[in-house]
Amino acid sequence: MADFRFIHASDLHLGRRFAAMPEEIRPHLAEARHGAIPRLAGAARAAGAAHVLIAGDLFDTPTPSPRVLVQALNAFGAEDDLTWWVLPGNHDSLGAEALWAEVTTRAPANLRLLDTPEPVEMAPGAWLLPAPLPRKFPGYDLTDWMPAAETPDGALRIGLAHGAVRSFDEEDARASEVIPPDRAESARLDYLALGDWHGQMALGPRTRYSGTPERDGFRHEGRGACLAVTLSGPGEMPRIETIETGLYHWQDAALPLLPGQDAAQALHDALPEGRA
Repeated sequence: MADFRFIHASDLHLGRRFAAMPEEIRPHLAEARHGAIPRLAGAARAAGAAHVLIAGDLFDTPTPSPRVLVQALNAFGAEDDLTWWVLPGNHDSLGAEALWAEVTTRAPANLRLLDTPEPVEMAPGAWLLPAPLPRKFPGYDLTDWMPAAETPDGALRIGLAHGAVRSFDEEDARASEVIPPDRAESARLDYLALGDWHGQMALGPRTRYSGTPERDGFRHEGRGACLAVTLSGPGEMPRIETIETGLYHWQDAALPLLPGQDAAQALHDALPEGRA
């Protein structure tokens, strides 16, 4: 079969208010997040991909403002040569019934809302197995249906989920929600696209967190990015490429100062070139 290519992204968090940031930069950060949609479209075209998977948390809250919602849907519709596959995450779960009813009513033809845990054909020979969150804290592993899911013989199987793959606390009440790290193998997935973690992370050759396409803090340094994934056939190892999409570069740089040192000059020297 011909190579099947797609973009894996997650955690756009459109409508985030950035309350902890200085007031004068909040609108710039919010606009950068909305700009991630056309930048993801550019990444898809550069990679020769016709599909973009959003692995949860498209919106930051279950009640984005009408302006945020309309701006997002218009941005998707403007990239009408691509198909956008949107999975509800923990910030915008299916419990936000009014939100997703509005999306269903107003969505452009190239946006597919994944609101049911059942296989859906993305393209001839390629099937998507989504795990939408029914509520913020579902209480169980949403991917546990995937191993028994039937798809045509010889078809690609692509999982799409949002959540953690391990718990750091044995007493964690959400431990039952953890996605097994070997889910790609147990469900015979050619690739498992995950969201929730805002940095990129590999969990074996077939499982990735894409990270957010536009970062908004110092926890994950650098620019936001997405993943361009190529599948050559069932059982073949995926080829995965990182594509930067972030407008802002985050860097937490130490600034050690000594007695008598010119603090202003030291700060000037530590800033990136052209930012002083």
